[in-house]
Amino acid sequence: MKILKIVLLVAALVCVGGIFYFESTQSSLDDHAVRVFCGMPENFISNLCFVGVPLFIGAAAVISLVERIRENRNGIIILGFVALLCGGALGLIYAITSGHIGDFMHEMESPDGKHSVYYVRNKYSGDVEWLRKGDGHIYYIIKRTDSGALDDIEWKDDALSVDGEMFEYDLLENNRS
Repeated sequence: MKILKIVLLVAALVCVGGIFYFESTQSSLDDHAVRVFCGMPENFISNLCFVGVPLFIGAAAVISLVERIRENRNGIIILGFVALLCGGALGLIYAITSGHIGDFMHEMESPDGKHSVYYVRNKYSGDVEWLRKGDGHIYYIIKRTDSGALDDIEWKDDALSVDGEMFEYDLLENNRS
């Protein structure tokens, strides 16, 4: 059990580091830029880290609480209070986010397989953010539409038509902002 508690506390520390990284580097991005790691936009990863901290610390506190109760050792009240606070924090996070943590990024390839466009779709509102790839993990929002635009996308020889607006492939595949 000691190894499990250490793993949980290290996971909580990694989540704190993730929150710190995303929050401290957010100001260096432009308003239309999104960082994506492993198909997950940064707001999704940041929210997972935000949920992970009380989850992992609370789980470690519950394990320690159970061990102390079994062994009739001191510190039961403090560990119970920590577990209760972590549970309350999770409930508060759920209430604030309405159970919505984030969405994954999707890639849509042209029928000829030569071009791609990326998008993030909000599963609750149906809104779609169309993205173009930038340098590294950076993607740029080129257009926001409703979910109907997913069905109305047209692949042309030299451009992509999204909701009636044309985007040249050179612009979509250009690595400059």
